[in-house]
Amino acid sequence: MGTGGRNTLEGSTNGEGVAFTFSGTDAVTQEVAFLVLALPVTLHEGDEYQVGATFSIDVGSSSESGFWGAHDLQQSTKADVAFVVSTYSFPPPVYTPNYTAVASTGTIRVVGRSSGRVQLQLNLAFTDATGKRRTVTGNAQANTEKSPATCN
Repeated sequence: MGTGGRNTLEGSTNGEGVAFTFSGTDAVTQEVAFLVLALPVTLHEGDEYQVGATFSIDVGSSSESGFWGAHDLQQSTKADVAFVVSTYSFPPPVYTPNYTAVASTGTIRVVGRSSGRVQLQLNLAFTDATGKRRTVTGNAQANTEKSPATCN
């Protein structure tokens, strides 16, 4: 993320969205949870975004499409979110989703913002196709990483 003229993400001036992925493994069940937040690129400290849409991700796909980077928001002033909980087995590497959100509500608030970093406060609720609900609340932080390309 760059500071740019309006503190938008580096290289972006059109107000589109950017996706961030957060994941972790439950120590008891060994399930892997994936939370993807797609937010407007401006990300000013103090901004609060209502959830506008729920999208799907294909956990375990080689392309990992939708997990990070540019995202075409359904509504330019609202967040799009994805939430999947899977079991993982190896070999071969296989993710088996056992919870996939099809609907969501809540808010994402930008509580801290600096060059290369955004801190978020999450208050999200998800519902799967069977009506089972899960919530995600708390704080999350995303950082950018840059690595120069090298060729041998």
